[in-house]
Amino acid sequence: MSKKLQKVVDALLDLKLFDVLVYDFKDVSPFFDYQIIASASNERQAHSSIEFVKKALDNLDNYHVESDPASRWVLIDLQDIIIHVFHKDTRNDYQIEKLFYDRKLISQEEIQNGV
Repeated sequence: MSKKLQKVVDALLDLKLFDVLVYDFKDVSPFFDYQIIASASNERQAHSSIEFVKKALDNLDNYHVESDPASRWVLIDLQDIIIHVFHKDTRNDYQIEKLFYDRKLISQEEIQNGV
């Protein structure tokens, strides 16, 4: 695993996001390596994820965010990592995890150990 992935996941966990899932897309997508899905308790927490990720990646200069102040879904595109932060109810409505049923789910332990 990359140090960048570990820093991103740690930042999301530091923000107290929950149900953080990391999917491996390295052998499937030429555009990104990982997709992360996380849940927030409220919209404010979801939008705070943008700043937490930027702070964790000191030299972050090339990224894109899709969201608006009223949104309950924040998408952060770090080029090699795509992050979806949902309000917990919105995540339940969309259930995008079902789109990734055939992707390898990377455990928190694997991320921390760099496996």
